[in-house]
Amino acid sequence: MPYPGSLFLNEEDYLERALTRLRQTLPRLQDLPEVRVLVLTEEGQASGYLFLLVDQEHGVTHQLQAELLDFAVFRFEALEKLLARARKIVSAFENEYMVVDLSAQDQRSQLWFYRCGFRAEQHRVVKHIAPGFSGTVSADYPIRQARPDDLPFILEVHAAFTRVYRPAGREVDLQALEASYQLNYLLLDLTSPLYFVIEEAASGKRAGYLLLQPGEPVAGQKTFYVYDVAIAPEFAGRGLSVFLQGAAESVAGREGGFVYGDGSLAVASLSSWHTQMGYPVDTIRYALDCRG
Repeated sequence: MPYPGSLFLNEEDYLERALTRLRQTLPRLQDLPEVRVLVLTEEGQASGYLFLLVDQEHGVTHQLQAELLDFAVFRFEALEKLLARARKIVSAFENEYMVVDLSAQDQRSQLWFYRCGFRAEQHRVVKHIAPGFSGTVSADYPIRQARPDDLPFILEVHAAFTRVYRPAGREVDLQALEASYQLNYLLLDLTSPLYFVIEEAASGKRAGYLLLQPGEPVAGQKTFYVYDVAIAPEFAGRGLSVFLQGAAESVAGREGGFVYGDGSLAVASLSSWHTQMGYPVDTIRYALDCRG
């Protein structure tokens, strides 16, 4: 397969990651019930494959889904045949969706998957931060580490923006979604050094929060996932997001690494916010509704 383009990995690392996954998995398929590898043969020759994980729980909606981690096809008809078989497997496992992350640069694959019924639901943005870099700060809106007594504020702000967390096209009750989030957030360890709160210096009021999580290292560099970031409604429109962005970039800049995050395409303002902040799109997640 041609290199589709990646902000995380160069061509060599990208292809090596896929090869390593196959080498480690294929000899152990009988011990990995969640893995399915489909190979298409034409005239006795292998002409394409899909690498699929079933029974994966969506982190936001908690719906069961299958994740297409890797594929190699050279004609649309080959992809169509493989996905038809994959959909039967997904339905047999009673998973509701099948998802795939496609490079933002790979327009051919995006078109092919769209023709097979997939629709874009969110995108992943990423920015590399050089060692020693410090993000934008403000004396009027200082940022501090979160404390356990910040939990009521975080829950209140989160509840004001429930709809922006739902991926585009997903049918899920917003009240149930928020209830699930609230229960999860009650278990947060707010002493984490990667959780932050921004305040208004003049009043001492909390104005927003940022929750980071360490991601999987990429090419020997640390990564930091923006798990959640929000500005309180009463402080909206003041441009405070740039300071929370600065806090994330300062964390990554201690040793150098990547800051990345996901944004739903269901809300126009959110889908364009990352670009306005200087974070290019790396991948777009496409989903196929496999219910019924």
